[in-house]
Amino acid sequence: MAANEPGAIWMPNGNAFLGRTGLQPRYVILHGTAGGVSAQNIATYFASTQGSDNPVSSHYVIGQDGTVVQCISESDGAWANGVLSTGHAAFWDPSINPNNLTISIEHCKPSLDNSDALTPQQQAASFKLIYDICQRWQIPLHNANASGGITGHFSIDPVNRSNCPGPYPWNALWAYLDAQGAQTVNIDLNTPGVEGFFVAASNGRWLCSPNGHYIGGAILSFYRRFGNGGLCGITYLGLPLTNEIAVSGHPGVVYQRFERGALAYDPKHVLDSPPGAGDVYCMHVDKGIGMFPAPKSVQTSAVTATDSTSIPIPVTAGTKFPAQVTAQPHANGQDASGTHDANVG
Repeated sequence: MAANEPGAIWMPNGNAFLGRTGLQPRYVILHGTAGGVSAQNIATYFASTQGSDNPVSSHYVIGQDGTVVQCISESDGAWANGVLSTGHAAFWDPSINPNNLTISIEHCKPSLDNSDALTPQQQAASFKLIYDICQRWQIPLHNANASGGITGHFSIDPVNRSNCPGPYPWNALWAYLDAQGAQTVNIDLNTPGVEGFFVAASNGRWLCSPNGHYIGGAILSFYRRFGNGGLCGITYLGLPLTNEIAVSGHPGVVYQRFERGALAYDPKHVLDSPPGAGDVYCMHVDKGIGMFPAPKSVQTSAVTATDSTSIPIPVTAGTKFPAQVTAQPHANGQDASGTHDANVG
């Protein structure tokens, strides 16, 4: 397992909701630690609470020197936000554990009341990290509302965490995100040209009108911004040729074929580890799961596996792939739900 954020120090702990019960993060939650200056020290403390009466964690910790430490994979929910309290923001659904909808960032603040302003190094690291997370998961670049977005812990638990994260340069953050967002293309179902290929489906998925295949979850998030131009995934990957296909022997890992390539949802990078890749990446052509046609100079064997459309998968000499590939619905990770009151600040 590696950090999702390039350059972050990976210091994992087990205080997590594995797989988020199939949900996708829609919010970034900002916290203050109410004590401590070092991201590494806070991460060490998180790890020390495993098995205790009050285990705590957060996805990320940003030290006063700008160091970024990651403790929980973005594909899992961190024990960071506790439960909703009286007066919480109206967009939070009381029936859903907020930890399964959020990615949490702790900012080291020495004062026990979180009254410290961010250092310049913290601010720069925080802004970049927030933007990167939002791009990976298609989280809206605005103040949180029912559609998703960015907010503080105070919106979840105003009774106990009204001062979390404490002072934060919100206006500067929105200006930064506006400037970055202007440089990013993200298609949606209202983007001109998209309606000819996709319509809305259940669970936030897109249904491909010409062939009936679905794109959803993290693969859809990647597809919507891939290429940063034209119609993104439609332009550069084409339409889906299959639904998601589970990889035998690797629970939670799937791939999906498109007209011009294939994407893997592989958060632990067990199949491949492209530099800087997140949970979804383009599969390596000569190390794929037998899904690319063999060159004419290479003899192909008999069909050894089929995908969800029963299209034969040619096998080239030397290609490595699982013994069996089966199609099944997938929600980018599943596990039991729950809530937990866990946060340093």
